Amino acid sequence: MILPLGRAIPVIAREDFMTSLLRRTACIGSSLVAILLAAPFAAQAQQTSQESAQENWQQSPLLQSTPPVKPALRGLLSMGAYKFVSYPGQQPANTLKPIRAVPGIFGGIVLVASWQQLQPVKNGPLQTRVIDNFLAQIRVYNSHHPDKPLGVKLRIWGGFMAPDWAKSIGGAPIAATHKGRARTLGRFWSPPYRAAWRQLTTMLAQKYDSEPLIREVAVTSCMSFTAEPFFVPTTGPDGAGVLQALNAAQFSDGAYRFCLSNAVEDYAAWQQTRIVLAVNRYRYKQGGSGDPAFTLKVMQACRAAIGVRCVFDNHDLNSPLGASIAPIYSYIKSLGPEIEFQTLNTTPPHFGETIKLGVAYGASAIELYQDFGGFPKVKPGKLRFWAGLIEANNPGP
Repeated sequence: MILPLGRAIPVIAREDFMTSLLRRTACIGSSLVAILLAAPFAAQAQQTSQESAQENWQQSPLLQSTPPVKPALRGLLSMGAYKFVSYPGQQPANTLKPIRAVPGIFGGIVLVASWQQLQPVKNGPLQTRVIDNFLAQIRVYNSHHPDKPLGVKLRIWGGFMAPDWAKSIGGAPIAATHKGRARTLGRFWSPPYRAAWRQLTTMLAQKYDSEPLIREVAVTSCMSFTAEPFFVPTTGPDGAGVLQALNAAQFSDGAYRFCLSNAVEDYAAWQQTRIVLAVNRYRYKQGGSGDPAFTLKVMQACRAAIGVRCVFDNHDLNSPLGASIAPIYSYIKSLGPEIEFQTLNTTPPHFGETIKLGVAYGASAIELYQDFGGFPKVKPGKLRFWAGLIEANNPGP
């Protein structure tokens, strides 16, 4: 059974609506936030090929965080398996080997799995060995390091790592090249695809929301080539070709905004686990400066809907900080913890300054690469120092 998504509601004036959204949130209840944020873009989304599917939507409200919220991850995090991205056809291979080499320093690790691994057959049961086996390894590690146990952030890759049946929802898989690698995608913005994705996140929540080790789950709704909902290639040598392929499959500004506006709601079944939203400047086409204000509105709606469980994240941490991402970092800092970053480079040229910059912007956790260089190239004493800086930052609940 495919779970229903939210029904589009009548369009209202964008500026009037957005101005009053946060002022009225306390009165309207968190379950309406996702609907209201999506409203200015619902009509645009209906102009795409998903119009008929939208007419059949039913509202699936964000569930309240009535159970106790799990503790946030703190300090240094390993971003976990990443080599698979560079080798088409490979799957994530989670390992603790780099962390075992520097025990007692890291506060968490990202457990990476692909949609292909978890649900290879349409409407089929979950195949969760990739998750369960790694959780078992972490439990053993934690038993040996009770003073510094690892927590887990669960990150599920869809996009080019979706199963073939999902990539074929609404039409043939979309062929595109990103960073010199031929990929195929599904229509990740369309309601039928998103309904299948929400079915996956719901089944995962039913099994793992009560799992103490999994403290956070990353929002990867609307992703294409990276585990970042707000990223589609719009610049560089790949930008034009990727956008041409996506646009030919009915990708549009309105559809993409609608997908992003409802991304957090895709994780409504997770009630105890923190939800990590990676944000970037909104872009959907080549040229122009994008729409960072739209990103801010999605961020504000996330906090209004699920409160402290909404964790903000960005994967471009670097010193010096890129000019185009600077407004997003200002938004993140202004909205406050919980805040997480991932370094832009595998091994930043100015690694120490990059960590300090993350701390200055309020980081409660920072992900470091464990593949292609990364933290294995850093001496344990320096890692321990960095971990202390971050752990002293925003020592919240």
